[in-house]
Amino acid sequence: MAEPLVPCPFCRSTETEKRSDFGTSLMVRLHYCRDCHSHFEAIKWGDRAAKLDLPQFLEER
Repeated sequence: MAEPLVPCPFCRSTETEKRSDFGTSLMVRLHYCRDCHSHFEAIKWGDRAAKLDLPQFLEER
């Protein structure tokens, strides 16, 4: 399943990519805009269907 496009809050481009599942808090993901070269955070709403980049010791059993 492809991840939904997250538009850049600075330039509104959808040429973005997820850089990390965790930003400055556990409820946000870190993204990067390839058009304006900005990093930004986007809130994640607990979508358990999306696989997180967790270390093995934090994965659910």
